[in-house]
Amino acid sequence: MVKLIRVAIFLVTVCVAWGETAPLQEARLFDCTVSHRVHLSYLLFLPAGYATSHDTRWPLILYLHGGSLRGENVEQLRTLGLPHKLEREPDFPFVVISPQCPTGEIWTDSEAIDALLDRVIRDYRIDQQRIYVTGHSMGGRGALYFAYKLPSRFAAVVALSPLSPITAWGGKLAQIPLWLLQGTADTLAPITETKELVGAIKASGGNPRFDVLEGRDHFILDEYNHAEIYQWLLQQKRNAVGQPRPKT
Repeated sequence: MVKLIRVAIFLVTVCVAWGETAPLQEARLFDCTVSHRVHLSYLLFLPAGYATSHDTRWPLILYLHGGSLRGENVEQLRTLGLPHKLEREPDFPFVVISPQCPTGEIWTDSEAIDALLDRVIRDYRIDQQRIYVTGHSMGGRGALYFAYKLPSRFAAVVALSPLSPITAWGGKLAQIPLWLLQGTADTLAPITETKELVGAIKASGGNPRFDVLEGRDHFILDEYNHAEIYQWLLQQKRNAVGQPRPKT
């Protein structure tokens, strides 16, 4: 009997320890064919309450990493940005998908991203009126580009230190609630380029929020620790005909 009790205690201890160390984000692989073959690794985060809230549809964030994390090891994504934050926040109130960009590419494959979003919407309880995209550096540019290419998909965009944004995107980006953040000391993505994009969006009737971070350089990933970003996102929702309802 004593031996059985010891075995039971051991099994309980192992189960508890596994539960404490189990990753909050699960590595997944997405394969499909659009106009070309798509092969994307990504991390999937489900909030702690997802399994027990059977009637709840959750807002979704698509997170796009910067250029240094391109490759074939999706585990790298846990080290920076929003995925890093999620490693210690099981109650984060969004479903989050964080794909990995292949080596030598940038975030331009809108067909692949559109198909990935469709798959996640199919498999999980997602509020399709509250799908958001965010990213830093190459990912900040990618967030803007995918919003430009898929303007009916996203309810809002948050772009940090976007690399080489294109002013010609301004017309479509004017239709979407947008929050840009960039440091004045950014030498990798000059703030003048982002200011030109903001001007183009305003010229097309948009009203983007633009936070100029005095003295900050390119690496402003700590901005993802600010609750205000997520509070703002949750205020943005698409209406029944697919147009955003911008709020300030």
